[in-house]
Amino acid sequence: MKTKTVLAAIAALFMGFAVNAAPDISGIWDPASGPAGGHPPVDAVALTPEGRSRFEAFSRESDPTLQCIMPGVPLGIVDPYPLEILQLDHQIVFLYEHFHMVRRIFMDRTEAPEDWWPSLIGFSVGHWEDDTLVVKTTHMSPDNLMWHNGMPFSGDADAYVIERYSFDGDRLALVAEVHDPTYYTEPYVIRGYRERAPDGMIFEYECFPEFNGAG
Repeated sequence: MKTKTVLAAIAALFMGFAVNAAPDISGIWDPASGPAGGHPPVDAVALTPEGRSRFEAFSRESDPTLQCIMPGVPLGIVDPYPLEILQLDHQIVFLYEHFHMVRRIFMDRTEAPEDWWPSLIGFSVGHWEDDTLVVKTTHMSPDNLMWHNGMPFSGDADAYVIERYSFDGDRLALVAEVHDPTYYTEPYVIRGYRERAPDGMIFEYECFPEFNGAG
């Protein structure tokens, strides 16, 4: 009887893992066809006076991507290029075709190392909330743009981005909230969708500023 009880407990444990297992988001994902989300209208963005001033000072020529500088978070995830996701126990890796960006989401820690330097891609930690992958990115530099139209990012210590990835039918849905009290009185929200591409490929990507009108 004792043996049966132990076996039943082990079976229940494994069943619990199966029920609570994270969904599989590995593979190559293309931008979704049809409505693909994006950013809100400019007049709906809650900019602070300082944020408004920074936004209005932006010119198209100062878009870093035209200088072949990779986009940061969350702009890079909604660019119209394929994305490959490698799903491991300790981290989830995003491999972008665009600019050959590599982004690591650390699933085995809750914050960045104390000595981590700011960068365009920042430092990302993640966890699962039921079927939703929640990612917090900190340590991003003020060189980031939140959108190609010039929505700014301060790079202050209290600025960060929260992303949530979940399935909407067969599509992978993204909701990203930019928390930056220097420039926004409430989070600036970007949305995006991707479709799994079983036969997809990540191709070579080269950037030439002179072809972007920036050289």
